[in-house]
Amino acid sequence: MPPTGQFASTLDLMNPILDAASTWFFESANHALNGSLEVNLIEGIKGAERQYVEVGEDLLGPYFPVTVEPNSRCVLVVFPACRAFFMYDEALDQQDQELEKKDGRVLFEAVSSSFRAFAESRTTIAELDESPTLEFVLCCEDRIVHVLSGSVPTVHLLNREPDLQVERTQTWSAS
Repeated sequence: MPPTGQFASTLDLMNPILDAASTWFFESANHALNGSLEVNLIEGIKGAERQYVEVGEDLLGPYFPVTVEPNSRCVLVVFPACRAFFMYDEALDQQDQELEKKDGRVLFEAVSSSFRAFAESRTTIAELDESPTLEFVLCCEDRIVHVLSGSVPTVHLLNREPDLQVERTQTWSAS
């Protein structure tokens, strides 16, 4: 885990930090030898003026562009006791009939999912006695991350500016 001086907030502010943004862009992830999974996200900020979007020969919208700006916030989401995770491109997502989720728009706890069923059928996760296995889903513009963990994740507001040189997914907001 990074030095504590880098953090401006923790667990009690988890969803307010994440849910206050228009969206979040995936930046990077690190699964450390100690079992922690660390996911860096960059805030996407909704533009002030609507624009039409060309998709092939169709003109859609108008929608608000969502981009990374110099004042975009950077956060680190830490799953300290990651037992298993599944990360995939957000564009490949489809409805999971087994997904039962609790509160949260960007990061939420799941009661059940097809990922949990798969992990429990292929590993001994369900048999662990030291603590229950919790499931969390982190949804951002570029990736979706399902995590089975022995503890609740923390969200840390980082004291740094976003890298504006990184080419990001073009995203739009209807509202």
